[in-house]
Amino acid sequence: MFKKWSQTNQDAKKILTPNLNIRSLSDCTSNEKEIIIKIFSNNGFLNDSIGQNYIYKTIMKFGHDYKLKNFCSNILDHGEPHYFGETLMDCCKKCARNDFINIFLNQPKEVSYELLSYYVNEMDNPINFGYRNTFRSFFNDISNQFYLDIIMVEDQFIPRQEEKIIDDIYKPVLACISDLKWKEVNVLLADSFSEYRKNSPQGYSNSVTNTISAIQAFLQILNDKKKGSGNIAPLIVEAQKSGLIDNDSFTKNIFDNIESIFAIERQETSIAHPKKEYATEKNARTMLNLAMVFFQHCIQK
Repeated sequence: MFKKWSQTNQDAKKILTPNLNIRSLSDCTSNEKEIIIKIFSNNGFLNDSIGQNYIYKTIMKFGHDYKLKNFCSNILDHGEPHYFGETLMDCCKKCARNDFINIFLNQPKEVSYELLSYYVNEMDNPINFGYRNTFRSFFNDISNQFYLDIIMVEDQFIPRQEEKIIDDIYKPVLACISDLKWKEVNVLLADSFSEYRKNSPQGYSNSVTNTISAIQAFLQILNDKKKGSGNIAPLIVEAQKSGLIDNDSFTKNIFDNIESIFAIERQETSIAHPKKEYATEKNARTMLNLAMVFFQHCIQK
């Protein structure tokens, strides 16, 4: 096979794949965001019949839930939907598409990410099985090439990490705790990811709080089959005594150290107690990493 220019010329490769730090959608230039939207469109997610219907339903629900902000002014001015028989007419689809593009290009990343979450939620229709998986692969490819700070996993957007950490830890752990019995843990983790994505000192502090609460809820459910009471340190001891967590000296030292870190972060940067300082992005990401390793170790038992 004839080699690509970028395979033999490193300068060309740098231009084709710029060496940028991970950034949010808000950090992308207007031109970069327009490129992303065009790629969305060229791949059918804005233009084909399925994608257009998803866009319309997304904008209708988004506008309903955020009335005061009036993010969806085109569809609001357009009025009630118009149908030809049972088919939504093009005028409605066009207004919804314009609102979607306008939000994506012009609103802060929190609004854009929320919009994308609404869009993905419309893909649960079993008639179009596989569409959501296709979009996930497509979105993660976009995220990789533009170095965005989030990727899409099975049921949510999560903060970006090194690919190996995502593949070897995050994805398997999130899949294992997707069972209904861990519902409260998943809610807290989802809140932690959401706060992390706000990219602010308050958001990172809230993320730390929710991560620690998720660990606490996990241990409560592990010990008592339900979310109840109890702090992390005694819950770990209880789980070890019951044989739910390994109790060898190596594991015990690991858990003792992890519990100390959790306690320090809770005291200094979470909102559970008067904090000494706000958490940083690194604090929040480290806590999420530790939580995933903690869950993985417990689950493997």
